[in-house]
Amino acid sequence: MSWLRRLFGRRGEPEATEPAAVTDTDATDTTGPAAPAGGEAVDEAPSHRAAARARAPAAPEDPSLALAALADAPPATLDEPTVLDLLERMRAAGREARAIDLVRRLVAGHPGARSVHHRVAEILASRGDDEGAAELLGRFVDAPDAPLDLWMLAAEIAERRGDRTGALALYERVVARDLDYPRARARVRRLREGERHARDLGATLMADGALTRGRYRVERELGRGGAGTVFLAQDLGLGRAIALKVYHRRGRSERDRLLVEARVPARFEHPGVVRIFDLDEGLAAIAMERVLGGSVRRELEKGAIPVERIRRWFETAAETLAHVHERGVVHRDVKPSNLLIRADEHAVLTDFGLACERGAVGAGDAPRAEGTLAYMSPEQRAGAPAEPAMDVFALGVALREVLEHVASPPPPAWAEHVAACVRDEPGARPPAGWLAERLRER
Repeated sequence: MSWLRRLFGRRGEPEATEPAAVTDTDATDTTGPAAPAGGEAVDEAPSHRAAARARAPAAPEDPSLALAALADAPPATLDEPTVLDLLERMRAAGREARAIDLVRRLVAGHPGARSVHHRVAEILASRGDDEGAAELLGRFVDAPDAPLDLWMLAAEIAERRGDRTGALALYERVVARDLDYPRARARVRRLREGERHARDLGATLMADGALTRGRYRVERELGRGGAGTVFLAQDLGLGRAIALKVYHRRGRSERDRLLVEARVPARFEHPGVVRIFDLDEGLAAIAMERVLGGSVRRELEKGAIPVERIRRWFETAAETLAHVHERGVVHRDVKPSNLLIRADEHAVLTDFGLACERGAVGAGDAPRAEGTLAYMSPEQRAGAPAEPAMDVFALGVALREVLEHVASPPPPAWAEHVAACVRDEPGARPPAGWLAERLRER
């Protein structure tokens, strides 16, 4: 048994509850947790999962033992509905990580189990593991009879990984089979327009009247997400590098989010909140601080991380959240891709596009589950009014995820800290400042 499993066991993993509609918001990093790009609703009930629940026979009392036993089944006789049912039972019991591990071992010997590969790929993508998800989908994307939702998932992953050509080809394949498939035509149109937009973007941003009359020169792309793209640019007036975020679309909802993302962090004078320099509503762009260290998400891609680095990141992130919460604001989209890292290893909270006042329910004052699925608390998934406990939950999930990449075992008490942050009951979670204090302890 690994040290991580001994440390966390079954505690601290949020119970898998499925929202009716969730909006993805990762707009500053190409490897954010996966939900459909572009801010549309997530389909959390694909047909193969419903079929599995309808047809699966009664499973043994311990689904993990049953999954282990199925690993010896001949490939031609593997009962995929049973595997899917056991997987969902373990997830519902808060054992998602263990379930994924068991099922991935199982499908390694059953390469033709398409529905199982597909479902595990969905879960991995929701946990931010696009590489693992793409690997599982790879053998099926060229099959002419592949389910449309499999192609859509593969296209979304390709887009997040920067493969716009591959994503466009998959979206077009979906449209060829079903012209009215939800979101597919809109994404084909967006990517086609995006190609033309990218060719002209440098000239557009430097054109007369754009961002104080050509003040910023675009140099290269830094990251891309569902709402917008972030570029490295030079502030020609002050001679400094900045990050320039340009929203993909210019509808009312995007405009509202643009204003929130620019104005909310501008209210704070805190080293842990990204600094906003400029706002251009006509161009739908924000000029902000360029944080040289990249994001926590990027660090996860590089390999094992020393415990002390993780301690510094999450201690300072928790301090920043405590500052934000004290001033009545809830971020609602805390995740590794929205935690940037300064040279001194302090975390910087960015992407306030979903932030709102405590007690609010988001844009339009109508209940709506907004955020990134893998980091949303149960009450946030249900569209409850914004409360600081939502951010604490998300930070706890992010810390647990990062600890899966730690170079050496962290202090044993950290398991208790994570478990406290991800409790199902919001009132049972500690404030963000509490986590900062616990992480400072040696």
